[in-house]
Amino acid sequence: VRGSNRTPVEQLRVAVFWVVAVYGSAMAYVLLTRTYYSRSFLLTSLIALLLWQMIDTLLLRSGSYTIRLAGVPSSAVESLRGLRGVELVTLQRPRVEGGVDGLVVDMHQPLSPEWARFVAEWAATGRPVFHAAAIYEAASSRVPLAYLSDGWVGELFSGTAAYLSLKRVLDVFAVLVSLPITVPLCLILAAAIWIDSGRPVLFWQERVGQHGRPFRLVKFRSMRVDAEQGGAQFTTDNDQRTTRAGRVIRRLRLDELPQLWNVLRGEMSLIGPRPEQVAFAREFSQEIPFYSWRHRVKPGITGWAQVQQGYASGIEDTMTKLEYDLYYVKHLSLWLDLFIAVKTVWIMLTGRGAR
Repeated sequence: VRGSNRTPVEQLRVAVFWVVAVYGSAMAYVLLTRTYYSRSFLLTSLIALLLWQMIDTLLLRSGSYTIRLAGVPSSAVESLRGLRGVELVTLQRPRVEGGVDGLVVDMHQPLSPEWARFVAEWAATGRPVFHAAAIYEAASSRVPLAYLSDGWVGELFSGTAAYLSLKRVLDVFAVLVSLPITVPLCLILAAAIWIDSGRPVLFWQERVGQHGRPFRLVKFRSMRVDAEQGGAQFTTDNDQRTTRAGRVIRRLRLDELPQLWNVLRGEMSLIGPRPEQVAFAREFSQEIPFYSWRHRVKPGITGWAQVQQGYASGIEDTMTKLEYDLYYVKHLSLWLDLFIAVKTVWIMLTGRGAR
């Protein structure tokens, strides 16, 4: 979707570009003319403005724009109804009355000669025609499973190879820089868990990593020691297996801190699809088409599905989660990771979606 209907990630990229361009020009002028100006003030105000742009774009104005579309009747077009940022007017005949920002069509559905002629004439005038799947993806930040095909996998890493290498460097750098804060915090949390429910303090579990390879994920134990005696289970609201200390650290997402070790080992990234338990991953791979494609990248401590949806329980929730995960794999970028990082901090502060 174009213009003022850019996604929040695109809005952030454009905003940061112009802020850096303006401040860069100001700094260049100061250096070339040797005009006295407080460089510390310029740097401080630049950082403050960038932080404000992140908060304003990603948290305050996210989803504030609406695009008005005329839709050629189909089930795919009707699936757009109710999506945030989309106002849909389904046409009853090949004629548009009133102002719209574009025409939306299900490109996978054959059109009658009358509708095909209408769409062709609309496009010939230079007015935009959108594919229903593209609008669904832009408005919901999910890749619709109904329109996936084997050919789509070729789009996954278009132009992202260089960023994947940078992403690994950023992961290690961020973990090392955070150690003076995270190590004392982990010691405090470990003591709280030990006082509340004894040992073990850490919980180790086999999860599925990149390319489907299993690895041992570590986190702070937030449930009773016998929580999974009956086998792997989904976490539910007000889960009775959660300990007193566990309820607090899960609400603040602090139980995930030990996974910084998995990041250093290269088994995980700070941001990516959450790693699933082996038993569940095998089940979902059999029941949900294209499920294994989420394993194309390293799993993360936080991810796009986590900040958009929260926890998933059951097949239907997992299918929605997969659509978010595939969106992340398809649009992997520094800007999307920055969006996720900011929203993760916000969720940790508010405790939204905790179980």
